[in-house]
Amino acid sequence: MAAPVVLIIGCGIAGPVLAVLFQRKGYRPIVFEKVQELGDAGASLMLMPNGMKVLDLVGLSDEVTQESLPLTGLWDGVSPGETLGQTGLPATFTANYGQPAVGIKRTSINLMLKKRLMSMDIELHEGWKLESIKENEDSVVATFDAGRTATGSFLVGCDGIKAATRREMLAMQGISTGMPTFTGLVQVAGISPTPPSFDAFRRGSLCNWYGDGKHMIAYPISPTHTSWAITLRESSEQEETWRLFDPAEIEVQRERLARQLAEFEPIALGLIRTASRIIKFGLFDREALNPEQWYSNRCVLVGDAAHPTSPHLGQGANQALEDCYHLAQYIPLLEPGCGDYAEKLKCVSSSLPGCFKAYAEKRQPRTSALVREARALGERRVVVTPALCQERDAAIAAAWSNPGAVRMKYERLLKEPF
Repeated sequence: MAAPVVLIIGCGIAGPVLAVLFQRKGYRPIVFEKVQELGDAGASLMLMPNGMKVLDLVGLSDEVTQESLPLTGLWDGVSPGETLGQTGLPATFTANYGQPAVGIKRTSINLMLKKRLMSMDIELHEGWKLESIKENEDSVVATFDAGRTATGSFLVGCDGIKAATRREMLAMQGISTGMPTFTGLVQVAGISPTPPSFDAFRRGSLCNWYGDGKHMIAYPISPTHTSWAITLRESSEQEETWRLFDPAEIEVQRERLARQLAEFEPIALGLIRTASRIIKFGLFDREALNPEQWYSNRCVLVGDAAHPTSPHLGQGANQALEDCYHLAQYIPLLEPGCGDYAEKLKCVSSSLPGCFKAYAEKRQPRTSALVREARALGERRVVVTPALCQERDAAIAAAWSNPGAVRMKYERLLKEPF
């Protein structure tokens, strides 16, 4: 008897990971990606131990760690460079959680995951844009552009904040989703050679600089390069895109950013002026979904399709990976050759809504709380006027004065999903 087909929409981080996990559980995953060919895109991701534990399940954590430079510290300071607080806590992450925290180029992790799909003979169709979904009693049909279709036992939406799967699934429930809402914040991100003037502690740290209406974060993505992002307030909406600037545009952006961040310390400005790639994008938000809106009879949402989050907490990809782990745990195991295989196969369809319900009820409370926390953190980071900046900086320094609370903050984040 043929293994049940799982249609996975989106080949970012979650899609390929789920495909590997589902194949191991006896299913036949097929991954669809609207981009014509996965390649050079975006800046970087911060993978924390909770996400790295899931990547380890699909055999990629070592490869990711080897390319990167595991974090050994955290540093917060004001824009001229004075320290508000710091810790060497990340150096203990591997001992405490089994995996380090690492930054990696988005392109690198995407291509690693694509390679893993190919090595496991998992079908990947690039250039397939989802248009509609139809659920039947015992199957789900996905219709793509150019009239192409695919039929599966169930479908998983991993297609991000503008998810077509979310739109189509909620439409089946009579809910109109609309477009994501611009938050009034934009990010400019880049990758630069790590400055030789970086002191030893900050060279291996995730660093935050706080200015007046501006915030900058930077962390290593290899022994030689650093990824950085600047959050700014802008009244005009910026498209949510990952398009790279061309060389002429990069030069313009370098000079513009250097002027905007003139009060920042030389190391921060040096990162901007030596950037080899720069992208700019708006930060968007959506209303939170209730657990029962995460799924239907044969469809379920994962990652930003279910709970889009701003990047301020560094948990977007990590929460998507936690989703992958828990969803795969709830889906029944099918073992061809076992005496009761045929019976288990018959039960898959009827068990899906219950599996999806358990997954959504497990994940929605945690992700909803983290989304709210990330949103609030973004607002606090880019306050305007000296008085509000002083208030913010004092609050940051006060938080650092309690090492136990700092440890508990990361314990709460990183002890999951197992």
